[in-house]
Amino acid sequence: MNQYDQNTEISDRELILQIQQGDEHAFALFYQRHRSRMYFAAYDLLRDEDDAHDAVQELFSDLWQHARRIDANGNIKGYLYIVMRNKVLTSITRSKRFEEYINSYIAFEKTSSFNTDETVLARELERIFEEKIRLLPAKMREVYELYWRDNLSNKDIATKMNITEGTVKQHKHQALRLLRQKLQRILSILFF
Repeated sequence: MNQYDQNTEISDRELILQIQQGDEHAFALFYQRHRSRMYFAAYDLLRDEDDAHDAVQELFSDLWQHARRIDANGNIKGYLYIVMRNKVLTSITRSKRFEEYINSYIAFEKTSSFNTDETVLARELERIFEEKIRLLPAKMREVYELYWRDNLSNKDIATKMNITEGTVKQHKHQALRLLRQKLQRILSILFF
């Protein structure tokens, strides 16, 4: 029996200090303690089990590989959520289903009733995303908002904006492309 079996009250701080020394048992306990919360946070944003599992695995793999970077005296749960946010943003911007993620994120944001850490993560993603949407050209932004926020069809948007359906489709496609590029730039800055 090791020290972790005897003491289930060991703090995250103590576990991080042990992980920084290469203690695999401490890492296993830390993983057991936090994996479900991280999975649900990732799944709520990604709406895909495989992508959520991948994000969690990347999170804990990075934690193990870069444990010395973690401030054991800092907000460890906050750190996990920040790293998870970055993993989720990476997954979203790399995905071929980028449009589905946008719709999923908007639905998540509208119905969010989660704990404080998850709410902070969601609000941070929302702030970054809204900032990037505001940077879209005016017509593109209007099409984006009418389609994804107001759930109007291409035909309804075309009528409302007095443009063709083809122009609506073009604006939607370009908005997705620009948002993906902008989010990828943010991620490269966040990671380096």
